[in-house]
Amino acid sequence: TFGDATPSSSAVGADQTGPGMRLAQDVATRLRAWRGEVWFDVNQGIDYVRYLGEAPAVVQLAADYQSEALLVPECNTALANLTLGPRRTLTGTLYLTDLTGYAAEVAL
Repeated sequence: TFGDATPSSSAVGADQTGPGMRLAQDVATRLRAWRGEVWFDVNQGIDYVRYLGEAPAVVQLAADYQSEALLVPECNTALANLTLGPRRTLTGTLYLTDLTGYAAEVAL
């Protein structure tokens, strides 16, 4: 299974549940894992070690984020928009859609 299995509803806060949010949560969890950190799948996660100690290659990191997001079941598209700021801070958003067309965003 995948997702948080929270049923969507018309109640207050319903925008925080449903297929788009479940996809965003699954992708965010996978992107925040270091490669080898997840004991049941050592290939899961981003190889952050290669980015330590130097200015990150934004294009390569965006490609890593996108390819890792596409490994999440039901994720159809992933587009990373990253910005390298002052003091080597990296910010951005990962835009996602699932197979049924629901959209989601993950703040990076």
